[in-house]
Amino acid sequence: MEEFLNLDLFGEILKPAHVKMILFIWSIIKCSFLFVVALKLSSVLSAKMIEKISNNSIPQVRKQQLITFNTILLHVIKAVVFAIYIVSMLNLFGIDIRPILATAGVMGVAIGFGAKRFVEDVISGIIILLEGQVRVGDYVEIGGVKGFVEKITLSLITVRSDVTGALCYIRCGYIDSIINHTMEYSYAFFELDVAYKENVKHVFDTLLKSFDILVSNEQNREKVIGALDIWGLDGFKESSLCIKCRIKTQPKGQWSIKREFNKIIKEQFELENIEIPFNQLVVTNNSQD
Repeated sequence: MEEFLNLDLFGEILKPAHVKMILFIWSIIKCSFLFVVALKLSSVLSAKMIEKISNNSIPQVRKQQLITFNTILLHVIKAVVFAIYIVSMLNLFGIDIRPILATAGVMGVAIGFGAKRFVEDVISGIIILLEGQVRVGDYVEIGGVKGFVEKITLSLITVRSDVTGALCYIRCGYIDSIINHTMEYSYAFFELDVAYKENVKHVFDTLLKSFDILVSNEQNREKVIGALDIWGLDGFKESSLCIKCRIKTQPKGQWSIKREFNKIIKEQFELENIEIPFNQLVVTNNSQD
């Protein structure tokens, strides 16, 4: 660029001060252009990577984990690119960055002592990510908040409440326990009450028949893993027998399977004349005329 401006064509028009100013502006434009290109390129590569992961035949659990790590990596790359851009701009303006780096080092130590909570959040976030405890798209229960994970950073986990729709930001350093309802597989659990007069074996046979009806539907069959697990007669209540069973499902499939199986059980119990007891209030009038 400098050789181009020093040609005879511009030598009579541009003064050395003008050439220096143009070169300075050109350096700023070039640095800013490279910064924008680097950010755009990292975003495009990240999107391509997510698309490739989504189209791959690897298990869904692994896909969610890779997408989560890809998102974190993109944030780190953008932060590094931005830092390089700032340093380059300071050099262009003739600012010596060595005293700034030295001061930043001292300030970093001081801030490190004062930002103990932030450091705890980052360390806890790294551990959570490395162990794969939470992934984007998981249904979790953290600190009393239930919902789907929408975003994960090194310091925060963002959860969308499934009840109110509120977006909850949970600091990683505050997390004592994580209940992940969609890790590898799930269970649809059932606690059924039937009248004392009912034959328990008949009830079991009806449940098995109901399960066969459930998996006869292709959409339900894709969500179910294995056979119906009947625990048996679990206890005696005041006015009913308690029977428990469960169905192993794919992650996130337990809710739809539970609703569908409850519907089928209700229909089959009515067909088999199996009574489901319910509370009744009997009022006796003892008054005499």
